[in-house]
Amino acid sequence: MITRGAAMVLLVDDDEMLRVLTRAALENAGFAVCEAADGADLVDAFHAERPDIVLLDVMMPRLDGFDACALLRQEPAAEHVPVLMMTGLDDVESINRAYEVGATDFVTKPINFDLLGHRLRYMLRAKHTADALRDSEARLSLAQRIARLGHWESDGQGRFTSLSAEIHDVLGLPETLEIDSFATLSRYVHGDDREHLDRALLEAVRRDESFTVDFRIGDDPDSARAIHLVAIAERLAGGARRYLGTLQDISERRRAEQQIHRLSFFDNVTGLPNRAAMRAHLAQALGPAKRHDRVLAVLSIDLDNFQRINDTLGFATGDELLRAAGGRFRHALRISDAMTRLPEQTLGDALARAAGDEFIVLLPEIGAAEDAAVVAQRLRNALVRPFDIGGKEIHVRASIGIAVYPEDGNTADDLLGHADAALAQAKREGRDCYQFFTGELNARAFKRLTMEMQLRGALERGEFSVYFQPKLDAQTLAVAGFEALIRWQHPELGRVSPAEFIPIAEETGLIVPIGEWVLGEAARQLAAWDDAGLGGYRCAVNLSGGQFRTRNLAERVTRIVDSAGVAAFRIELELTESILMEDAEIAVQTLNELKAAGFGLAVDDFGTGYSSLSYLKRLPIDVLKVDQSFVRDLPGDADDIAIVNTIVSMARGLGLKTVAEGVETEAQRDFLREQGCDELQGYLFSPPQPADELEPWLREWRARSS
Repeated sequence: MITRGAAMVLLVDDDEMLRVLTRAALENAGFAVCEAADGADLVDAFHAERPDIVLLDVMMPRLDGFDACALLRQEPAAEHVPVLMMTGLDDVESINRAYEVGATDFVTKPINFDLLGHRLRYMLRAKHTADALRDSEARLSLAQRIARLGHWESDGQGRFTSLSAEIHDVLGLPETLEIDSFATLSRYVHGDDREHLDRALLEAVRRDESFTVDFRIGDDPDSARAIHLVAIAERLAGGARRYLGTLQDISERRRAEQQIHRLSFFDNVTGLPNRAAMRAHLAQALGPAKRHDRVLAVLSIDLDNFQRINDTLGFATGDELLRAAGGRFRHALRISDAMTRLPEQTLGDALARAAGDEFIVLLPEIGAAEDAAVVAQRLRNALVRPFDIGGKEIHVRASIGIAVYPEDGNTADDLLGHADAALAQAKREGRDCYQFFTGELNARAFKRLTMEMQLRGALERGEFSVYFQPKLDAQTLAVAGFEALIRWQHPELGRVSPAEFIPIAEETGLIVPIGEWVLGEAARQLAAWDDAGLGGYRCAVNLSGGQFRTRNLAERVTRIVDSAGVAAFRIELELTESILMEDAEIAVQTLNELKAAGFGLAVDDFGTGYSSLSYLKRLPIDVLKVDQSFVRDLPGDADDIAIVNTIVSMARGLGLKTVAEGVETEAQRDFLREQGCDELQGYLFSPPQPADELEPWLREWRARSS
């Protein structure tokens, strides 16, 4: 939220998307923001807006940030305005050039938006202090008090010949205390810093040169002051030597730097180190492991179905659960709170929160890979007892992926990535378990990564197509409708099975735009068949779990179908029972909204999941689809006969239609007709085909069955 009188930031960047993201982050941090799209516009924008600070990109087409900054510094009004340069360049030459042209500071891309506001505020505070110092030489004493700054002179033996009135206040020492030399001052320096200060003084005298040094006054960690000393060496007539310098209280700056460090390396919800801190700690732990031929393990932990807790009970409850789970993990690992806050100072077991509901555990020294499995089981056991969060009893379990050094990699990035891959496999195996990374899993992970990269642009490149498979009335064998099925033809990978790419699309979130595209194509094809005199049919379209969980689902699918000019009742939305049972209460609400919008609703692959009949009868569905796994061995398999009979009878009792998938033989067709199944679908009648190839079949079939 922007407050009245907020500091104005002039944002100069040719990347429109980055400007949008940066503006949002800065406005959320309380800044006002104005923009320019190129360095050539900087000076004009500065005079028009009079900003308090400039955020300037380096790489721009017409005038880069270096030249633009140099031009700005030629303007008298901009002489002291802070300029923070943003750059993807991290070489020393670029950094030096940034300072040479007048940049106040620089930050490398990608920008950490959480820290950007703090950095700008600190720069503005520094500017305000400098402005105060420049305000008037006649008011130097006042300016020094504002800056927590005092000046001094000493001779070549370290005796003070002059101290400003502000020195005692800067040091936090009584004015009555006589400080006549550095030796006297050293008595009040923090014990850990005293040797550091004395060594800096001796080295400066030995080399006869200027120096700077930081130290603390006082031994109490809560009240110790951070002091910055700057000294300039001078030679006097006759060869005598003196030093002139300043002492500045930089405690506030140190606290700000510590806060920035904490934001960079610690999670603000749990107080645990974050992924960046764990990566650094892991890289440190690999050194001894390599030198001493030790086995090391990394565990990636994910709380199963945590998103449902956030969605149903709110983020506050979710955050409290994360803190509680982190506490149990820490106890199970016997990690002290101090260890979790200072990972760089210990090579013991370490725990971090990576992101969302994911935690990382480092076991820097284990006897064998199997020991990591023992720890993984101990971590899973830590979650068996339900959590009491705000009076609510919450049950949660965990999936865990394990990568082991040296078998699974010898760098921090490799081990973290392989632990994540093993975690993904554990989730695919049904969750609530642990999995080790293996060579086979590595190959699978590489293939998956390659496919994910290809999948991201497939929709824009037009590589997807929609095939249609007819559904026939079981008694008359007249065409009753179609099912729309997506196909991916990649120019290099060839035909990619939906069984391979749909799970990846689900995990990456790409399933939402892909699924909506399929729905739109199906609706448009129905309209095209209407225009061709082949109208009146309905089409079934699968809804993925990712789509089903999107907000305002009914509005979104209605808008897509309406834009094609097709009535909602001609679209049948299919969902698997596992999706519906993820959160049955929310599923009932969402299905009621879809039903009210006019859509038909079907449960796909019925009988393969774990539907509760008490919930099933509450769902406003129209159709149960009998999974092809129950049709394949009909009519010879007694178990399949019993299952199909049960599903058909139950559907009839609930007033639902049944559709049997995978019908490939006449014997299957005849049996299903006799049992009262309403519609049939399968290769016996037609495989899935593109619309233009299906149309001749459709005309011929209609003529034959009329």
